[in-house]
Amino acid sequence: MFGLSALELARIQFGFTVSFHIIFPAITIGLASYLVVLEGLWLWKKVAVFRDLYHFWSKIFALNFAMGVVSGLVMAYEFGTNWSYFSAFAGGVTGPLLAYEVLTAFFLEAGFLGVALFGWSKVGPTLHFFATIMVALGTLISATWILASNSWMQTPQGFEIIDGRVVPVDWLQVIFNPSFPYRLAHMVAAAYLATALFVGGFWRVASAQAPRHFGRSHHAVDGDVDGARGRADADPDRGPARP
Repeated sequence: MFGLSALELARIQFGFTVSFHIIFPAITIGLASYLVVLEGLWLWKKVAVFRDLYHFWSKIFALNFAMGVVSGLVMAYEFGTNWSYFSAFAGGVTGPLLAYEVLTAFFLEAGFLGVALFGWSKVGPTLHFFATIMVALGTLISATWILASNSWMQTPQGFEIIDGRVVPVDWLQVIFNPSFPYRLAHMVAAAYLATALFVGGFWRVASAQAPRHFGRSHHAVDGDVDGARGRADADPDRGPARP
């Protein structure tokens, strides 16, 4: 096809899949931590805008989570269809690392996501906040396992090749390979930066298109800060009171 070999076509297909997939985990990692901040501010300040923002962005988070799962399944299948020889050769390391991600991070996220999305009025505020934290923690654990696998492929250690296949001999060396800390820090920072750009850009466009609806959040937060500052100015010894 177009003079391309099977290897080149496999690379193009996998490159497209992983480029499409990474958008959703990156936004999911950042939004999960953002939701923790929003709910924490709601519980602390009791300002309605933080609650409203939580409910709005939790829906976007759920959509990103679902799209990440669907596109991730396609990518997982392509490991076997596009890179079958590599999977047979290195599956002794990459397979368990991906399994650990599912058994720890994905189950943690999926288990508490239902509480975070549908339990606002069904469980207490402390339990709901705990569920939101667990979802955010699950996204970070997921990134840890995936980056451990990816980093090992770049800087492999802790293994032997026996009968033409990779056999792990030291899992700590496999996981904490030389490039792992830098790649993990880079991925998490990139996820937070991408989410900040996504949230800020969305709110800028939305507030310009529908200022009466979306612009009120910005004014509500400003009003709360100004109100607290005014109370502090009126009574310097008392300081800002909680609403």
